[in-house]
Amino acid sequence: MTMLRATRRIACLIGALTFAAVTSCTAVAQPATDFPTGPVKVIVPFPPGGPADVIMRILSDQLSARWGRPVIVENRPGAGTIVATSALARAQPDGYTLLDATYFHVMNAALNRSLPFDPIKDFAGVSMVVAQPIALVAHPSFPPNTVAELIDFAKRSSEPINYTSSGPRGVGHLAGELLQSMARIKMQHIAYTGSGPAMTDLLAGRVPIMFDIWHSAKQHVEDGRLKVLGVGSSDRFKDAPQYPSIGETLPGFDAASFQSLIAPAGVPAPILNKIAADVAAVVASPEFATRTKPFSVDPQSSTPEQLDNFLRSEIAKWSDIAAKANLKVD
Repeated sequence: MTMLRATRRIACLIGALTFAAVTSCTAVAQPATDFPTGPVKVIVPFPPGGPADVIMRILSDQLSARWGRPVIVENRPGAGTIVATSALARAQPDGYTLLDATYFHVMNAALNRSLPFDPIKDFAGVSMVVAQPIALVAHPSFPPNTVAELIDFAKRSSEPINYTSSGPRGVGHLAGELLQSMARIKMQHIAYTGSGPAMTDLLAGRVPIMFDIWHSAKQHVEDGRLKVLGVGSSDRFKDAPQYPSIGETLPGFDAASFQSLIAPAGVPAPILNKIAADVAAVVASPEFATRTKPFSVDPQSSTPEQLDNFLRSEIAKWSDIAAKANLKVD
């Protein structure tokens, strides 16, 4: 009798465990079709009010309208986006926490020998959101007017050509390293703490050229206070097609900033694909294009796989450039 009761208890326990397993699987599978069923958080690794923050808020507003659920932007600046990225690495892999991953994500991986996370293994791509073109701009007194003329000028110069950017080890700095590596010329990066001070000295003619986000340089170019030698993306800007790309002179040159969404590793593929498809619909909408136009960005989307491949490729490319320039830090 006792054995029969024990057997029944074991059978009931097995049945309960089986039910729990089935319920758990159903809970994981359910969001793939109905996602999201609650609020979604997008971590932005910058303070409120900047262009990157505003663009993510535009995206979040439209995703919220599409999903009928709140999409909350949480600003977590610090340590060159490492604070925010670390928070994402610790988040539940359920699709309800995402990160605005920019070129900082790539540069941190390329330049730092040690990070509190694995920049590839700990994350999963969701979708590209916008590309942010950079431009090589010069003071009007600088003799070269094109990248080809700059290369010729640098090869004839006895001293390296000074250039600046928004700060050391950023995309502008590394773009200069890429340019001199591909063109086989010598350039010297003049470091400033931010785009503002660098631009001030460029406009005053104290430094001749600068790699900068097109949105920041555009008005100065239109006012005639700066000239464009070339644009950093592989193709000409949609916003300013009159300016040649650096790649037209140096095939294969490509340096641009971007904003994308990534998730913690382990989010089920159906959820990643659902978010990516909805982001693609938003990014392709006329409303998104209109609201982001003042920032001179190029709305783009991608599949999770495409974004993963892009990030891996960029990390490899800039890691190589950083190693050649001896820019790796502990």
